[in-house]
Amino acid sequence: MAEKKSPEETLPKHSKPSDTMEQAEGSDKNIPPKPLPDKVVPVPVVVPVVTPSPRLTIPAFTKTSPNELYRKLLPAVLFLLTFVTVMTVLLVYMDTVALGAQQFRLNMSRDYELAKIPQESPPLVAYVRQLHLAPRAAHVQPPNPEPTPRVQILDQILGPEERGTFVEFLPKGPRDNTTLFLEAVRGWDGVVVRAAARDYLALRGAARALHACLSPTNHPREVTYQESESSGSAFRSRVLCLPLYTVLLAAEAARAQLLLLAGDAALPALTHLPYHLPDLQLQVIEVFSTDASYRNKTSEFLATKNYTIAATFADSIMYSLSPPQQ
Repeated sequence: MAEKKSPEETLPKHSKPSDTMEQAEGSDKNIPPKPLPDKVVPVPVVVPVVTPSPRLTIPAFTKTSPNELYRKLLPAVLFLLTFVTVMTVLLVYMDTVALGAQQFRLNMSRDYELAKIPQESPPLVAYVRQLHLAPRAAHVQPPNPEPTPRVQILDQILGPEERGTFVEFLPKGPRDNTTLFLEAVRGWDGVVVRAAARDYLALRGAARALHACLSPTNHPREVTYQESESSGSAFRSRVLCLPLYTVLLAAEAARAQLLLLAGDAALPALTHLPYHLPDLQLQVIEVFSTDASYRNKTSEFLATKNYTIAATFADSIMYSLSPPQQ
C-alpha cells in the first residue's frame, strides 16, 4: 500500500519554500514595469426625469365625510343661487321698463276724450282756475304799445271803455297787440291761452296765462300737440283741450267785452256755447282765419246768434253782438 507523502516531501529536496519565493521575486525585478494607463474619467449618464401628467381625481370628495362634502359645496351652491336670483330680478326689471316705455309712447300718441265731464262742471271749472290758470306777476309792468286799427273799431262799438275784460285764445304766438294795448293803457284784465308750451312759458308771469288748447267739443280732451321748429324738427307735448265755456267760467269772463279765437277748432267751439244763458254775453268776437270758406261758415253761424260783421281784416273778421230787438 502506497504511503501518503506530506507536502514537504513533494517539494525538491534542496529547496525551501523561502528560497522559492526569493527566486520569484528576483525574476520579477528583472522584468520592467508596465506603464500605467491614463486615468479614464467616466462620462455621466443623464437620465431624463419623467414628470407624471396631472390626473383629474377627486380623492377629496371620495375620502371625506358627507358633512365635510356639504361644507365644501356650500359656497358654490350659494353663488349659483345668488347669480340666478340677480339675473331673474334684472330680467323682470328690464321687461317692466320696456312695458312702461311702450305704454308711455302709446299714451303720447293717443287722444283721450273725457266725455263724461261736461263743460259747465263745477269741479272742472275749479280745477282749471286753481291749478292751471297762472296768475299775473304783480311787479311786471306791460309796455305802452300804440293803438291798432282794431282798437278804433272797438271804440266805435263799445266806446273808449275802461276796465274791460278780454279772452285771448290762440294756438301759438306772442301777445296780440290789441289786447296788449287795452291791458297796458286802459287797464283791461283778461286771460291769455296758448296751446304751444314754449309760448305759454314765455307769456307766463307777464299775464294771466293758461296752457290749453281749444276743444272742438263740449267736453275736455287730452291730445298731443306738435310744435314745428326752425330746424325742421318737431317738438311734441301733451296738452289739455278745454271747452270755450269752461275757460270763460274759470277766468270769470262769461261777459267779456272781447274774445279772440284762432285755429280749426274755433267754429266748433263757438257752436257749443250756451247762448241762451243770461250769464253768457260776449260783446265782440274776433275769429282769425284766412280761409274764405271757413270765414263764410263762421259768419253764417254767428248771424244766427244775433252777431253782425263789424269789420273785416286780411287775417280775421270782427263780429259784434246786436242789441236785442224790442
